[in-house]
Amino acid sequence: DASSLYGLNTFERVGYRLVSEGERDGVEFVGSSKPWGPNYLVFGLSLQDDFEGSTAFNLSARMTRTAVNRLGAEWRNDLQLGTQPRLRSEFYQPLSFDSRVFVAPRISLEQDNFNVFDSESRLARYRTSDIEAGLDLGRELGSWGEARVGIFRGHGRAALKTGSPELPDIDADAGGYFARLAVDTFDDGQIPRNGARAQIQWIKSSSTLGAENDADYLESSVSLVRSFGRHSFEVGALMNIALEDTGLVQNFYPLGGFLRLSGLARGEISGPHAGVARLVYYRRSGKAGGGLFDIPVYLGASLEAGNVWQSRSDIDLRSTIANGSLFLGLDTFFGPVYLAAGLAEGGRSNFYLSVGTVP
Repeated sequence: DASSLYGLNTFERVGYRLVSEGERDGVEFVGSSKPWGPNYLVFGLSLQDDFEGSTAFNLSARMTRTAVNRLGAEWRNDLQLGTQPRLRSEFYQPLSFDSRVFVAPRISLEQDNFNVFDSESRLARYRTSDIEAGLDLGRELGSWGEARVGIFRGHGRAALKTGSPELPDIDADAGGYFARLAVDTFDDGQIPRNGARAQIQWIKSSSTLGAENDADYLESSVSLVRSFGRHSFEVGALMNIALEDTGLVQNFYPLGGFLRLSGLARGEISGPHAGVARLVYYRRSGKAGGGLFDIPVYLGASLEAGNVWQSRSDIDLRSTIANGSLFLGLDTFFGPVYLAAGLAEGGRSNFYLSVGTVP
């Protein structure tokens, strides 16, 4: 229990002592507040370039205010500036002292780029803008996961950037509800050496809650990591399927980017159905905890295969695109640093630099 309290990341240290009241014996925990906080600010930077004129740059920051009230509420705000600007805010409010059941109102504003394809030919490129508000109800599952259900309401716009002038801009209202189960037993949130991370989410777009059309979406991902001495292996996959497709660009799943078909630019391909499988190897060198400049260094490589599809009948392993990457990772005191090169079929390549935590 003392370890669980310390794991809340609220106290600098947690102690306990045995106490007695009449004929009853018990344990009393004593926590020492951190001399820093309760506000925490982390920064991240990501740069992607294919050296052929396509560049993506994002600067992000996350501010978390903890211990907002006596039940341990937290207020988290994410801000990102650059190619994919966004602003997200969520207020996490436990309903009891054991912090198991919670409510979480949230709001987000985001912009992104999506490519629209017909078979293997790109028809158009859209710039999407979305605003969404929601209310979630959830329960923590020990220290290894959480379950959530919620409702949401929003509006999106997709503006044509390149393609036939006959293609229209798209405005659409969004609304519906969702259910999500997430599991995370990674021993490190940034560069794990053992554990698993998985998530499955069902989203129902409902016209009764303001959506343009009724539709169902199923999103799933899994990642398993095991280490043998200095050698680590990760097996991962994601599969997103539109059970009923509305045809709206805002609901497409983008692929491309580091470990999501590394040779392609982020969001280079998108569609109502998407899937990726990957095998990653990395080797740890250097020592941890030996000083400011004595930090772990990771050298690794990945093999990836996946694609997006316009209909479920098109989903076929033979249509997947092979990708791979080579990367260098540093586990520094201010967050992970990655330098990577990705390669795709046909000689496509992209290069990545990521510094710190990118929410």
